[in-house]
Amino acid sequence: MMLAMMAMLGNAQTNMNKAKRLRPYLSTTTYCVPGVTPFVENAIAFDCRTAVYKQFEPGKYKATIEVTTVFRKGEETTFSKVAVDSPVVTDTVNLDGAFIDQQRFPLTNGAYQMEISVVDLNSGDALPTGSMTIEVNYPEGVPSISDILLFDSYTKATKPSACTKSGMDFLPRVYPFYGASDDKLNFYAELYNSDALYDEGKFLVSYYIETRESQTRMQEYSFNKRFDVGKVNVLLNTIDIKDLPSGNYYLVVEMRDRSNALICSNSYAFQRSNPSVTYDMGDLAGINVANTFVSEINNIDSLRLYIRYLDPICTEIERDYSANLVRTQDTKTMQQFLLNFWNARSPMNPKQGFNDYLAAVRRVNMSFKTSSYPGYRTDRGYVFLKYGQPDQIVESPNEPGAYPYEIWHYYSIANQRNKRFVFMSKDAAANNYQLIHSDVVGEINNPRWQLEIYSRIYGEGYDQGVDQTEYENGWGSHAGDLYNNPR
Repeated sequence: MMLAMMAMLGNAQTNMNKAKRLRPYLSTTTYCVPGVTPFVENAIAFDCRTAVYKQFEPGKYKATIEVTTVFRKGEETTFSKVAVDSPVVTDTVNLDGAFIDQQRFPLTNGAYQMEISVVDLNSGDALPTGSMTIEVNYPEGVPSISDILLFDSYTKATKPSACTKSGMDFLPRVYPFYGASDDKLNFYAELYNSDALYDEGKFLVSYYIETRESQTRMQEYSFNKRFDVGKVNVLLNTIDIKDLPSGNYYLVVEMRDRSNALICSNSYAFQRSNPSVTYDMGDLAGINVANTFVSEINNIDSLRLYIRYLDPICTEIERDYSANLVRTQDTKTMQQFLLNFWNARSPMNPKQGFNDYLAAVRRVNMSFKTSSYPGYRTDRGYVFLKYGQPDQIVESPNEPGAYPYEIWHYYSIANQRNKRFVFMSKDAAANNYQLIHSDVVGEINNPRWQLEIYSRIYGEGYDQGVDQTEYENGWGSHAGDLYNNPR
């Protein structure tokens, strides 16, 4: 099941107003009306400060954005074009917040290429078209879970709209980031066809937060709820995240049968910034390292190195703590930290988890080392250790006019599908490839990555305006095609 994702479509410099760069954020979710149709729901939030406002009555101003959405599946095409007005304002200097457009599209099951084009009608500037793959998969009569909607608030629908769900209108949280002042995570999901499990009775739904780096389930943020079987059940809930540390996480929802066997699941990636919560030393104080694999690691330099190796797969709070820990002379605490880390990642056999990871580190140190850095500290080493070996690697060391580059393609990364990383080197002999773009949530995202690769022939100043994201193909240029059609 997919899709639960957010993507920034891009931004464009206006000629009329150099200070304005329209900045939209997209959240896409899929749902189903059993026996009727599946559908895709898009919510696009426009930063008020980046839109151009025009006066339409004395003292009254508004922005108007045109959104064009196209879904393609083989010969099947669904098309929509709407004009979205912002709320009316009387002051265009102190703009704040965002206004949201929500649209719903009934579709059949299958994989679609979704293209979204955005134009600020008051300035005439168009953003680069955003494109992504959407999978709609709700087989009739088969238990499944909708995508998860994060929201800030909801009200009972007095006048149902096309985007009303279960009699409620939701204000979606389009950008899945929770700052220090946010202490509640509100979410909504629909559970379909649980009546296919039993004629009557109840089934179990589990929902919890897990770390994105290691998919470690956080027990203090783990909950269960029982539902009567039915055609559609609604999970509407709030999780208190006041004490959730900074980091990258998944919210996971699972449907389970009476024997607690997993039937289906779905998840949503989000980020949390909470500087007030630090690493809990109490987690380490009671750990006895005697007769464990870490008791055999007594050399402080080796301990420091093994802890530094963990950086790509650490949570943010672990990374901050370990960076300070390796500056100390505290051998015992380093051993406790290392054991605690692998107890969480590989509880059945922490020593094997450590050894397997150490083997991966040795591999990247051999393959990706440069004259300045060991392999694990390079961008390719980081990606390999964090996400594993890619399913495909495209190497292009000698393309005319291009810096040497590599495109790594992963068929699946947790709940994300068909993801890529682009690396580029200005000195291939030094083996120093840097990550310049990825479409994985939480990684560096640069819509203009092709211009970086082909700046070798045109120079660093090559730029035909911020609207341009793709290199105008010349003889022998393949980066765009290899990215979209890896082989």
